[in-house]
Amino acid sequence: MRIRRRLLVLAVAACAAACGRKGPPLAPLHIVPVAPANITIGRIGNDAHLRFNVPSTNVNGPAPVALDRIEVFAATVAPGAVRPPNRDFLTSKYRVATIAIKPPPVEGEAPPESTPGDKRPSPGDRTAFVEELTAERLAPVFTTLPPKVPPAAAGAGAASPTPAAAAGEPATPPAQPAAPGAAGVVPVPEPATPPAQPAAPGAAGVAPVPQPAEAAAPGAAGVPPVETVLPGQLLPVPEVPGTSPATTGGIAPAPPLPPLPTYPARIYAVRGVTKSGRPGPPSTRVELPLIEPPAPPPTPAATATETAIVLTWSSPASETTIAYNIYKGDGVEPINPAPVPGGKFERAGVTFGTEECFTLRAVKRVANVSLESTPSERVCLTPRDTFPPAAPKGFSIVAGNGTMNLGWDANTEPDLAGYLVLRGEAPGDTLQPLTPAPITATSYEDKTVKPGVRYAYVIIAVDNATPPNRSAPSTRLEETAR
Repeated sequence: MRIRRRLLVLAVAACAAACGRKGPPLAPLHIVPVAPANITIGRIGNDAHLRFNVPSTNVNGPAPVALDRIEVFAATVAPGAVRPPNRDFLTSKYRVATIAIKPPPVEGEAPPESTPGDKRPSPGDRTAFVEELTAERLAPVFTTLPPKVPPAAAGAGAASPTPAAAAGEPATPPAQPAAPGAAGVVPVPEPATPPAQPAAPGAAGVAPVPQPAEAAAPGAAGVPPVETVLPGQLLPVPEVPGTSPATTGGIAPAPPLPPLPTYPARIYAVRGVTKSGRPGPPSTRVELPLIEPPAPPPTPAATATETAIVLTWSSPASETTIAYNIYKGDGVEPINPAPVPGGKFERAGVTFGTEECFTLRAVKRVANVSLESTPSERVCLTPRDTFPPAAPKGFSIVAGNGTMNLGWDANTEPDLAGYLVLRGEAPGDTLQPLTPAPITATSYEDKTVKPGVRYAYVIIAVDNATPPNRSAPSTRLEETAR
């Protein structure tokens, strides 16, 4: 019994040592969404348009993305002012909007049906935020200017020259330090017994030190001289083009920082927030230059061709390069892939009988940001199909006993309704249609001919317009019936 009890105690101890020992508690895993990507800013009239991609993954942890809402931060910076750090900018004071996000679908479950009127973006969507640039929002809130650098400190680490040196006179030598023991100077105590010198190699009880091979003396042929560096002495710095030791003080200058803009700007950043209120990393900041956009362009003229709508307008002379964006109806995205530099734009595709309206906006770029004007007056048109098909080609006739067999090539117009066959007695009779309505075939057999009579034929193509457009006649062919 005692042995069994001891074995049980040993087994429990072994289990505790091998598999039951508890380590220090692990920190909880805080799952947050990644930063919103592809953020851009632009101005249209009096509105700032911010666009970005909603996060669809987490910084850490598995899917689905832990995202409940997007926070938008904005603030105006004075001309030349220092940009604030995130700890001062990403605060509730400068949070201008919160965008609710649709919850991601639960793995293994069918996605929920969309609710009518629910305009919340989903993870992974590209969404937009529009902010009206009111006078209150245009007022700068960050106004601290960077410290001014004195002219003498233009070169990094450069010391200001004395007036004598600036005038070319020799500089006054530095004062010599006072000797120890002088008035006001604490005497330096002499060391006690000098330290024992180490025994010379080869002495009794001391192993000889092997000597290395003779090295070439510094300064010999092919051997650079060795410079003696004293304690506290600075090593020479390689010269940077455009600088000299006199201007840099022997220290390589730091690259100059880019100058801050001389105009006010409004800065923006966005970040995702979890349902529990934990924020993810912020997006890259973008800046909107607060410069007046160009004046609106004049009302364009609109015409229609058979395959496109053409807009034309006058482009006023300006010292600033101006381009144009074209919008359809109340659209928020231009229909042109890139700003148009001239006064003409052709939109491929036309729907006859359907009204379409367009507006223009003038565009200029400042610091790689598009600033667009207010829109021009609308121009609307309802295109009408006044474009006839092409004349049929490849027309031929083969005479038979009591018949005329006609054939021609098919037209390629998408709105083609068919063909009319016209006949008259040669040489001067008026041609009359043999088919009261357009036929879709590309051949026709005329069984109403009289033997010995010479006939003239043409083919005309007709489209589906109202009223129909007729093509020019095909080649006129004559043949005598048998």
